[in-house]
Amino acid sequence: MPDKADYSEIAEVYDEVRGDDLPHIAWWQAKIAAEGRLGPGKRLIDLGCGTGRWTIPLARRSGCEVVGVDSSREMLQKAREKDVDGRVQWVEGDVERLRFEPDSFDCALMVLMLHHLKDHLATFRGVYKILRPGGVFLIRQGTLEQILSDPMHRFFPEAVTIDRKRTPFRMEIESWLAQAGFDPVQVETLKQHTYATNMRMLEEFQKRVCSALRMIDEDAYEAGMARLTEHLRRHIDDSSVRDSLFTLFVARKPDDR
Repeated sequence: MPDKADYSEIAEVYDEVRGDDLPHIAWWQAKIAAEGRLGPGKRLIDLGCGTGRWTIPLARRSGCEVVGVDSSREMLQKAREKDVDGRVQWVEGDVERLRFEPDSFDCALMVLMLHHLKDHLATFRGVYKILRPGGVFLIRQGTLEQILSDPMHRFFPEAVTIDRKRTPFRMEIESWLAQAGFDPVQVETLKQHTYATNMRMLEEFQKRVCSALRMIDEDAYEAGMARLTEHLRRHIDDSSVRDSLFTLFVARKPDDR
């Protein structure tokens, strides 16, 4: 199994099958803007911004200055194409090696990024460094204990093997944030229906937008699709397969004043 998904391929289909979660994103945008105290005169950095699905709406909603960072040139190209009014500064770079001035942002955001990091503590320390005193680090993530019952892991056991190695538990994330210097760290768990219908969920799985599905071999992928399709055929009204749990971590850098 490869240790990393190829986002040059995922970029082509990423936004196509993610439209169902736009209502959820609108709710999350309001939550993030409030927790991050975003508004004109503030600076936000979106770490692992991808195609800008969170970055651009946050820039428009809040009126703050926004920087989006991602290591995938192809994902950033999609983001630039969507950012028609040029509200965001797009930076190709590694979020584990941030090259920004200390104390230069009021808020940092990570959405579904932790499973792509190799050294979480070092990354969190880097985020701490670029935040201003009183700044906030927001992480939206499905933790390991949350994702093991979701459809991808119920029907694709090989994805469990992958994500047990790369996805942290909630307690690990809280510990790394505290070690990096953040205090206080607040945690909230929320549930959402990520897909409007079961068929829309199946469509996303067919396009293998989830990185773990790109990392398993073809035989494992085909077997998982057969199990999922059969389950949906037998249980056409089972909406529970569309439930997703997420944790929001709100970590603040102490104010020196």
